[in-house]
Amino acid sequence: MRLNDYDTTNEVSASVVSSTRITPEDSKTELRHIDLAINNPDFRYQVGQSVGVLVPGPHEFGQKEYLRLYSIAGGSTGEDGKPVISLCVKRCFYVDDFNGERYEGKASNYLCDLKEDDSVTLVGPYNLAFTLPEEKDANLLMIGLGTGIAPFRAFIKHIYNELGGWEGDVRLFHGAMRGIELAYMNDQNDDLKYYYDQETFKAFEALS
Repeated sequence: MRLNDYDTTNEVSASVVSSTRITPEDSKTELRHIDLAINNPDFRYQVGQSVGVLVPGPHEFGQKEYLRLYSIAGGSTGEDGKPVISLCVKRCFYVDDFNGERYEGKASNYLCDLKEDDSVTLVGPYNLAFTLPEEKDANLLMIGLGTGIAPFRAFIKHIYNELGGWEGDVRLFHGAMRGIELAYMNDQNDDLKYYYDQETFKAFEALS
């Protein structure tokens, strides 16, 4: 399915609760954990789904807005009762091989530049790219690079914090260029360590 095939009519507004850099300041890779409060108490999502971020334009080809999908990395309920979802975002750019110019990623830079209380428009949620089996004795193998850990972080939190009693083996393989770039598993932010004492959970790091 192409991005322009997604239905973007179901818009919902959200506001930034927090935006935290989860890689050290001296790292060339900027990963941010962004919590967004959904301004609709009826908003619902399932673990494994993604939301679309609408980046306001106009953009170079005349688009009013630019759509980018992000896996939901977790969720909670705010003090005011609003649903809160988490996104793991890497500030992206690429350098043109022909002219040497640097081009910033539209959605990632838009999200990484947001401040607390800023508004953002979301659409979705979409898909179920990853689904959990119903049987709690099922073995789970999760492999993700960089921000690809986002849906698996949501799974792990859901398995142990909400479902509980998971009997199958849960194995997470997470890769990055360097150790400080391992999202949720580095000195700056290591919230996955809270699950290391679970008998069924083990995490493995792969660095290139």
